[in-house]
Amino acid sequence: MDVRLLDIFISGPLQIYISTFLKGFLKWFMLVTGTSNILYNGHNYLYFHNYIKNYITPITTIHGKTQIHRIYNLLIMYPIFLYIMLYCKLPIYVTILLFLNIISGFSYNLYNLYKSTNFYIKYI
Repeated sequence: MDVRLLDIFISGPLQIYISTFLKGFLKWFMLVTGTSNILYNGHNYLYFHNYIKNYITPITTIHGKTQIHRIYNLLIMYPIFLYIMLYCKLPIYVTILLFLNIISGFSYNLYNLYKSTNFYIKYI
């Protein structure tokens, strides 16, 4: 299964759902993150499976997610998610789902950052 489908149908909608329990900046951050997650990964899925021919330059590169996007996820997005999980009042099932989202997303981004960086260092 393509990991983008998990982002489109699970992670993005979960982030939008979590935003309904939040207020202020955190509510809007989670809502925008969930919506952009669906749009970004939907676009990439369609492009990399040849359903569309042209990619949108600001959204992706021909190699997929950029390193700066991975670094943003690791250093800004997931720490904010962690803050939400630890300090905001959420139902226990939402907390568990958010925890799984953080662990899986952080691991995936860290692994691919390492893999890509290792490739660049090895061949430069």
